[in-house]
Amino acid sequence: MQTISRYLETLRGTVDGDELHGIIARTLRRHSRNGPPGPDCLLDLYEQLDAYARDAVALPRMRIRARLLQQHITPYLTDLKRARLAEGRRHDATAAAPPAATQAAQAGTADAESEAARVLEGVVERPREQQAQAAAERAARYNELLRSEKDAWQAIYGTVKDYQRLKQAWMKSLDELAQQRDALEQKLRRTTEKLSRLEVEHERLRTALAQARTDAKRARPSALPRRDAFARQLQAEIRRTRRSGAPLALGLIRIEGLDGITERYGAEAADAALRCYAQEILSNFRAYDIVAHYDSDQFAVMFPDTAKEGARRALEKAYKRAAETHINHAGASIPLPPFVGALVTYSPGEDPAVLLKRAERALADARARGERGVIQS
Repeated sequence: MQTISRYLETLRGTVDGDELHGIIARTLRRHSRNGPPGPDCLLDLYEQLDAYARDAVALPRMRIRARLLQQHITPYLTDLKRARLAEGRRHDATAAAPPAATQAAQAGTADAESEAARVLEGVVERPREQQAQAAAERAARYNELLRSEKDAWQAIYGTVKDYQRLKQAWMKSLDELAQQRDALEQKLRRTTEKLSRLEVEHERLRTALAQARTDAKRARPSALPRRDAFARQLQAEIRRTRRSGAPLALGLIRIEGLDGITERYGAEAADAALRCYAQEILSNFRAYDIVAHYDSDQFAVMFPDTAKEGARRALEKAYKRAAETHINHAGASIPLPPFVGALVTYSPGEDPAVLLKRAERALADARARGERGVIQS
């Protein structure tokens, strides 16, 4: 009972020993109702511990403890069996033949002893060979329980190691995400600052372009570059085009019907028509497009970094504006005369003079056919 009490104290201090502690404590209370616990309590406790040790659901280390407590109880049960057998032999040697009633009582006692012997079978003393076999079986079960507990601890240790590795990988991923977030924030800040600067520069250029267009509208035809200056600018632009490989388009336009205006309204009306073309019609191109007074009634327009389709749309817009414009002269509203335009594009390796000649021939061919508007060549 001292051994059992020590086991109870040990189990009370463990986290997983509640179930085994409850089994032992309930058995002791059940057999202490009519006095101190006796041999029957030990036998009952042995059977309860055996059932718990065979329960696969129970924790391995608690099952081992149940087996160890069984080992402590077994010698006491063996001594109890010896004492009962010796007492039975002495009683048989000294007792006389009992009467019928006594025989019936003895028969009941014998039946009770047989029942007790049957219950104690397997836990009392056996022959030495059986004891050795039982000890070997107990040792094998004990080793199996130890291996089960070892496997359980190894599984728990492996799970903890896997958890630690997963935790480290997760922390590393968080650090990488934080670094990427910081890098993106820096890029976003630099991009925002750059966009702000570009917006300021765009506003400045837009203001400058509007001012340039206003100045161009106020300019006189004589203020536009002449033919020679235009040829030099074309030569420089072709050199730049050869380096960059960008497209270049050239347009020549001739105002039609100026002779009729001169005959009907006078030379000043024809000059007013030319000024209107220079100040209002041809001044709406881009700021880097170059417009020149190429001849008395002809203008040249150079479109850097522009393909033929883009230059054609720009000249068609100018043609449409001219068709919708009137000039006021001497109290009369005179429709602005239309123009015919020839559009050519620069071919790699072509000389500037050859390009101008090609544009002049295209313009002459269009006039000979009596065409109006923009003619591509």
